[in-house]
Amino acid sequence: MPGKRAPEGRPVRLAMVGIAHETNTYSDVPANLAAFEADGILRDAEIVALHETAQTTVAGFLEAGTAPGVEVVPLLYTSTGPCGTITSGAFEAIVGEMVALVRDRGPWDGVLLAQHGAAVSEAFPDADGEVAARVRALVGPDLPIGMALDMHGNVSHKMIEATTVTTIYRTNPHIDARVRARECADLIVRTARGEIAPVQHLETPPMLINIIKQYTGEEPMASVVADSIAVEAWPGILSTSVAEGYPYSDVVEMGMAFLAIADGDRGLAMRGSQWMAGRAWDQREAFIGDTPSPAEAIARAAAAPHGPVVIMDVGDNIGGGGPADSTYLLEIAVREGVRDYLQSAYDPVAVAACVAAGVGATVTLDIGGHTNERHGRPVRFTGMVRAITDGRWEDWRPTHGGQRFFEAGTMAVVEGAGNVTIVLTSRRCGNTSIEQMYSCGVRPERKQVVVAKGVVSPRPAYQPIAAEIILANTAGVTSADLDSFEYSHRRRPLFPFEADATWEWTG
Repeated sequence: MPGKRAPEGRPVRLAMVGIAHETNTYSDVPANLAAFEADGILRDAEIVALHETAQTTVAGFLEAGTAPGVEVVPLLYTSTGPCGTITSGAFEAIVGEMVALVRDRGPWDGVLLAQHGAAVSEAFPDADGEVAARVRALVGPDLPIGMALDMHGNVSHKMIEATTVTTIYRTNPHIDARVRARECADLIVRTARGEIAPVQHLETPPMLINIIKQYTGEEPMASVVADSIAVEAWPGILSTSVAEGYPYSDVVEMGMAFLAIADGDRGLAMRGSQWMAGRAWDQREAFIGDTPSPAEAIARAAAAPHGPVVIMDVGDNIGGGGPADSTYLLEIAVREGVRDYLQSAYDPVAVAACVAAGVGATVTLDIGGHTNERHGRPVRFTGMVRAITDGRWEDWRPTHGGQRFFEAGTMAVVEGAGNVTIVLTSRRCGNTSIEQMYSCGVRPERKQVVVAKGVVSPRPAYQPIAAEIILANTAGVTSADLDSFEYSHRRRPLFPFEADATWEWTG
């Protein structure tokens, strides 16, 4: 069992565990144990090897262990790509091991949880809250627990009640994961040393922000983030955070959340979080989505005077649970004869056919549209196999979530008439790294139209080369058309679904 806090003079010893998952409850792809095992259930030194030089949440926690008098012990960490609900078997196996490791390898002066914030399991709609609650039940009411979350978390009061400090990314695309995790760990260290007494207050007004309005580099989110930074400067405030929420998890907590942490002053924390929430509530109309149709997006991109024009395939946002094989944009591009076009597609069968044919062979493939009919139908495509790679690459540039090492399984590049290039993958992999294309000999900056499957996450990779970025409102499990989803568990009223929703704050 975890022991008492270390006496003065001994290093502060922190356990680090985590299961990070963004659960799209509309996805047909289950997050079972095999999915986590395929992406890696990392233990001990394996965690350090993959994350120490990255910019991830885990990297921030590990970095805290380099400070004098601090030891961070990585025990277990796992994640798998955004997809469907976590099966009970996977949740109990992984979380059970996490809790057992914390129990057996103490004593500890604190625990660090590398979670996501939008995890849903079959038994626990608030899976992240359940993880935090189990750890809290194990270590008792006084041991500090820190949790670092993705900005797309649907943050619950259960999460906040079970933790001492929670921090959330401030950027979308997420390029500050390491920074915000380090902040969380540093606050836990200060708490363990008795230097501060954090108290948290969470405010969750009944509002939801459309996925296409979540880019923090422009309004309306730029002002929301600025308000969070302003409150953090108040005397007595230790940290502030804003969660944009995740609209594809049908849970009670779905929506925006505002968190302030004060040093021993609960009233101050409440005033800070309510002020941030009130400011956002006053501009709630600005969070409603508006995007062109797929046909309009393709036409605009093809006719633009300069390329590349990057089209975000919103309905197949791989980072939000999309299946990575939507064909709505590809079908239009092929039908309209669009030239100098590039996109990726998850299609292990097509990859196998390319491997069997070999580089230089001409193949005719039915690409994509295999996961389900919501993401289009297969598109017949004829082209030459230009390259086959192992689908592994490293990217030292800023990437969404801070990931450095990538794996898309075997990849095949097929080029057809009009310089139309399709990069086929045998594993689902988001377009968050431009090195994905470079690693197989493809130069996106030489294309007129580049499709990136995402909404905001591909921006660090593609914005530097883009003449223009267009968001296309494609159908699918991550569509910007939220009225296309059937919600059974969300709060009611919730703006914008109920336009007359009301909320009052006392600040």
